Amino acid sequence: MSATPPSDLATPHTPIPVTRRRVRLGLTLGAVLIAAVAVMVPALHFTAQGDYDAARESLAVKQSTAAPLVDAARSTLADAQTLLQTSAGRVLDEMPRTRLADAIVTADRRVGAVEDDIAASAAAAKNRPQSGVLLAGFPMRHSASVLATFMLDDAATLPAVTSTLAVPMRALTEAVAAWEAEQKRLRYTNNVAAAGWYPELDACIGSVDLTERYGIPTIAEHWSCGGRDFPSKAGTLIELTGLHSGTYRVDGILAMLNQSTATTADLPRGYDLLYQTCQNGQSSSMSITGLTKVD
Repeated sequence: MSATPPSDLATPHTPIPVTRRRVRLGLTLGAVLIAAVAVMVPALHFTAQGDYDAARESLAVKQSTAAPLVDAARSTLADAQTLLQTSAGRVLDEMPRTRLADAIVTADRRVGAVEDDIAASAAAAKNRPQSGVLLAGFPMRHSASVLATFMLDDAATLPAVTSTLAVPMRALTEAVAAWEAEQKRLRYTNNVAAAGWYPELDACIGSVDLTERYGIPTIAEHWSCGGRDFPSKAGTLIELTGLHSGTYRVDGILAMLNQSTATTADLPRGYDLLYQTCQNGQSSSMSITGLTKVD
């Protein structure tokens, strides 16, 4: 008979092979790693999202602060440019215009640089990064760092930049005023002494107002009494004293009439005032000059 082993004897333990233990350990570590990644990747994504949103908001504040400073600078530059353009031919010395032109170029360059920075920042903010969770926020983190590089702090210097235009603008304004004063001093002046007809014209007392006779505003002088000196070049400014006093712009000779055949219907219309004189004292060549009141 074969012997039956006692039931209370333990079955010998078979050791797990080393390779299997390593596989189990690797699987366990892999599972832990996967679990960690599953937790960390979304966390990195949401952290990066917050950083990116904060960078965009910060940049938007900088842009909104810089924009009105640029607008104000551009407005000042526009005023300076207008002054420079309208002063052409209206200064006794070109130096004030040259200085303002140089200041405009310098200020425009500084303002343009800020405008370029704002435009570049707007383009960067418009270029939104990929935001998939599996990307762990790396594109957003990179974009946030790019947006943070736009400081736009040069905009704060623009008031000082445009203030450099104040001195040359004031100097040019004064130069134009000096030119105008000189022109006024040299300006042709004609005194409209009275309203009347031939007796007043023949008296050579100055120009005579013929408005009542002609039905439209007209003054006249004999050629020998001052008509030869009356400016006929269009654009010339003259001063009238007495009746119809003020500053007028000469609009040139509008018509040459023959006194023996012309009537008041032949007189030009649409002007503030007409000036009549007989060229070289000849009634057959009566010139009619148009005048427009400017002041």
